[in-house]
Amino acid sequence: MALVPATGLYPAHMQWWDNFVYWFYSDAGTHVFLTAIVPGVAILVAGVVAALIGRGSTKRIVAMHDRDERAAAVTAMIGAARRAANWNALSAPEQQQADHIAIECDVRLRLLPLGGSSLAADWATHELGELKKQAVSFSFQAAQSLKEFKDRLIEWQAHPRRAKKLFRNDLDSWAYEVSLNDQDLAAQQKAWEAQQAAEKAAEGSEPASTQTPTQAASAAPKAVQPKQPARAEFPAPPADDED
Repeated sequence: MALVPATGLYPAHMQWWDNFVYWFYSDAGTHVFLTAIVPGVAILVAGVVAALIGRGSTKRIVAMHDRDERAAAVTAMIGAARRAANWNALSAPEQQQADHIAIECDVRLRLLPLGGSSLAADWATHELGELKKQAVSFSFQAAQSLKEFKDRLIEWQAHPRRAKKLFRNDLDSWAYEVSLNDQDLAAQQKAWEAQQAAEKAAEGSEPASTQTPTQAASAAPKAVQPKQPARAEFPAPPADDED
């Protein structure tokens, strides 16, 4: 490679740049650029583009799989809710099978990689119990509750970030009601224990107050008389014989 002769007009680094430009525009530099640099850059760009395409495809496949899992779990839970709404029409074996299916649906719902899956599972489990109670009592609210159950789970499946808005308020209100019920039960238990203690005390004092004076006197302890010491008896003296 021919180099430009150095002159004193430019610094050393400027001379190096001039030499590189001179070589780049020469026939040898053009040949190296077209046969080595351009293909290398093309291969590098193609690898980056392929990696981005593969990453996007993988993300789409994972998202599709998660969506299918989410839809399957929500569908199974809605099916369990439909059985709970018809609980009074099921036989005993069918009720046991429905309980097993509901437990499996609860586990599948909790294992979903979504925000608020635990909240959704807790809410759904509580609602299943309410649907059973309504079905047993032949309440007309069972159909309306089933519709609301289905709509909320479908909305959560489409927008997982709304779980707190959809389920948190209900869970908090139910927890507050349970705490109130526990307090009422504790108060009733204490009142019952106090009543039992009062009844036992009354039963214990009633026999003593109903005794007659004769019974009281007979029941009273008798005074013990001290024993007198026994007197010693001596034989009578013999009578004098009369002459």
